[in-house]
Amino acid sequence: MSSPDTPELKAGHPPAVKAGGMRVTSRPRTTSGSEVKMTKEEQEEFGTGSPKTDPKHNQHILLSGVVTQGDKDFSDKAVKKFHEAPLPKHEKRPAARPVHNIQQPQ
Repeated sequence: MSSPDTPELKAGHPPAVKAGGMRVTSRPRTTSGSEVKMTKEEQEEFGTGSPKTDPKHNQHILLSGVVTQGDKDFSDKAVKKFHEAPLPKHEKRPAARPVHNIQQPQ
């Protein structure tokens, strides 16, 4: 038999624990707090500082080749009308079910 220090392994890992009729596996937790270190070659290629930010970078958006001005191009009423769904003009009633007459001898 196996010693009490080493648990019985099935397929190379310990069997699952049952709690409330369900199998519960114990997985090792991984933390995402580990920082990725840059190698010396990457530091030479990309630099060590943070990327430069341009204050006017996201102010203008090109829309089909034309620079947009945000609120000036599209009024609030136009945007609201575009986002609202149109109301139906006619009420759709459910179709009547067809009657299936099966011809059978009595």
